[in-house]
Amino acid sequence: MINIKHYAKEHGSRNIPLTFEEAYDLGVYMIHGCRGNNLAQIQSIAILSLLHTKATYLWKFDERTEKRHGHRLPISAAEQIAGICAAIFEHDIAESQFGFLNPNIPYAMDNSGMGGDLIVTANVSTIAAFIAAMAGVPMCKHGSPANADAARHGSSDFVELCGINTTASQKEVESCVEKLRFGYTEAIDTRYKLIHLQTHRVAQLPHMNDIIGPITNPLNPKILRRRMLGVNHLIPPVIAAQAYRIMNERGITFVEHGFFLRGFGDNGEDSGMDELSICKGGTQIAELKNGKIKEYYLYPYDFGLITASENSISPPEGMGKGKFSLSILKREITGAPARMIAANAALLLYLAGKSDDLSECYREASEILSSGQAYEKMLAVKKALPK
Repeated sequence: MINIKHYAKEHGSRNIPLTFEEAYDLGVYMIHGCRGNNLAQIQSIAILSLLHTKATYLWKFDERTEKRHGHRLPISAAEQIAGICAAIFEHDIAESQFGFLNPNIPYAMDNSGMGGDLIVTANVSTIAAFIAAMAGVPMCKHGSPANADAARHGSSDFVELCGINTTASQKEVESCVEKLRFGYTEAIDTRYKLIHLQTHRVAQLPHMNDIIGPITNPLNPKILRRRMLGVNHLIPPVIAAQAYRIMNERGITFVEHGFFLRGFGDNGEDSGMDELSICKGGTQIAELKNGKIKEYYLYPYDFGLITASENSISPPEGMGKGKFSLSILKREITGAPARMIAANAALLLYLAGKSDDLSECYREASEILSSGQAYEKMLAVKKALPK
């Protein structure tokens, strides 16, 4: 049992994130709630909602504040994220019916995002993953249906629209990753983990699971050694990178090279998306490589592209996000939306070591999309994992 009042009064109401140890204990308590402890369910939802604020994620460590509290405070919100995710890995996924996904491959990548786009775009990460898979990069995509806003059309909604079974058996997904270089795991598939039941079935509102969910891919962490993670408007990319570094140091995750990013639209940080942007605002990057973190921006010209407007990358009026995404994949819609997806795929090819030139990676990704090969990859996965 945890001291829930301490979490609420000393952390949540003061926007002070939890230490790794406190967060780990909260994560274990969350899982008890998902397994039938009603009080744990109620209290953990309340705390996770209370801690899910920009003020908490942007909190700065102050030794004077720590002295006033009389106990150790975290250096940043990365400890809070890492602690909860570590508990999910060790006490939810590892103890689930399926356990970790274990395809027989040296490594795989994921490019899921946290959602919360302020600009509506296509299902960018999923189409980019099809492109990368066609280029020979093993992708084990993780995602969920839309939660708080069904009109947003989550990655699972799009994968289902493609006719792919989002809840195939563990062995079917492992085989698909091995043979086709693409697999998909559903975040609310309780055979892998229970934690998503809190947001999607019980609370039905955004809370810290927006961040926890995409980090806790059920792929064996020893295989998921490279990854791209889009962050939402509440959290700086560097905090996500730091969280992975903390988990790496504790032997929870094994990410050798990762890109953590937030894209912006025409007006900088007043608008954004959880993916790489080809708009004027560019993309804020935190790159984790061999334990070191580097921060910088990428812009369209880094990929050999001209700047696109926000309106040009969003669905036309009257067209839903799912149909928009499928039309891009089928090459019925080209232009800026296709260029944006190819740029996101280019970053995956770069991460996979295809080339150290982003423009070259973009050209390969763009050719795969424009030639119809990405659509063919989707059809092959559909055949392997039919609904």
